[in-house]
Amino acid sequence: MTHAIFYLILLSLLLANSAPAHAQLDSLQAKYPFLNTSANHIENATIGLQRFYQRLRQAQRLPAALPGSRVSVVHIGDSHLQADEFSGRVRQELQHAHGSAGRGLVFPFSVAKTNGSPSLRTASTSGKWRAKRVISAQPDSTLPVGISGISLATADSGAAFTLRVPMRYWADYQFNYLKLLRQPGPAAFDWQVLSARGRVLGTVPGAGRGVADSLPLDSLRSQLTLRATRRSPLQTSAVLYGLLLENGRPGVLYHAIGINGAAVRHYNRAPLFFAQIPLLQPDLFIISLGTNDAFHAGEFEPARFAAQLDTLVCRLRRRAPQAEFLLCAPADSYRARRYRNPDLSRLSAVLRAYAQAHDLAYWDFAAVQGGYGSMGRWRAAGLALNDFVHFSSAGYDLQGLLLYLALQDGLSAFPTR
Repeated sequence: MTHAIFYLILLSLLLANSAPAHAQLDSLQAKYPFLNTSANHIENATIGLQRFYQRLRQAQRLPAALPGSRVSVVHIGDSHLQADEFSGRVRQELQHAHGSAGRGLVFPFSVAKTNGSPSLRTASTSGKWRAKRVISAQPDSTLPVGISGISLATADSGAAFTLRVPMRYWADYQFNYLKLLRQPGPAAFDWQVLSARGRVLGTVPGAGRGVADSLPLDSLRSQLTLRATRRSPLQTSAVLYGLLLENGRPGVLYHAIGINGAAVRHYNRAPLFFAQIPLLQPDLFIISLGTNDAFHAGEFEPARFAAQLDTLVCRLRRRAPQAEFLLCAPADSYRARRYRNPDLSRLSAVLRAYAQAHDLAYWDFAAVQGGYGSMGRWRAAGLALNDFVHFSSAGYDLQGLLLYLALQDGLSAFPTR
């Protein structure tokens, strides 16, 4: 085969792979004229996402039992992620394209009396619970914040909660493998795992060697109950950091970590958050922070934010040296529902400059959204809420699709090996 024919074939394959993404962007541009879909690409993807794209292609060719058959994405953010509508769409699209290894990291937000993902329903059935979020003003040594950015504790033996995957998500998120992330020790309660009918499927001992303890299940399940139990007078409490739900198949695990009101500085002051990050074996960190860092007028300082960002990235890199980073510009938003926020463009400039200086990938969602003041047009189209900060379900769905299409565009242009 001549070099000319080889490159023609390669070019045709690249065009074939990218055509659906371009067609979708054209359709979105026609439906929402205020978008700037020509800006919907990952800057510096060839360098910044090189290993991630290689891992995506490798995982599709490997059996589930082999190392490398799963690709782990850890998406870190604020209220735009806690509800998991934005990240949930990215997860679904990546998993439909590259295989689903399960729902990944979850947390019983409803038990902590706050909002959570539509793909997982949780509810307390007994006992009293208290929660601590990463944004709490004072660190609490009795309830440290771990990998989910929020922790849950109880001093009641028999305290229990249910978790359930709604039927519409069964095809992707039923699970047969549970990993409990909890605070171990002689004073920690055991955790019983029960079926929907109350049959004990297994017990995770409180006095484990590490934070994570795994429990293979007998079949794919969509519902469980977890109950804190005392078998010794020494056991006095339980602290839960999160749960990992997997299905044993190859593909993508997409872990969303988002807390309402969170800023970069909040994660930086949670040492257990960084200590537990290796449990997720990240291949890619997606950082979607900045809305709260620049929310109040007169408080944003670019140099200070750059230092905080560097602390976050360096600490994550220290714990997961093989992982790559995608920095995302925050969406346009208003202050007090009517004043445009010029500090967001200054913050985005810091993100872009940091990405360029450190060979990281960068996605300018604010530009794709339509630029300065575009949140008003999103609100008029029913894609944003009345606070001009948060999106509607349709808006988050659109944002997630745009990020997926940008990632796929980068993958299509990435050289095959």
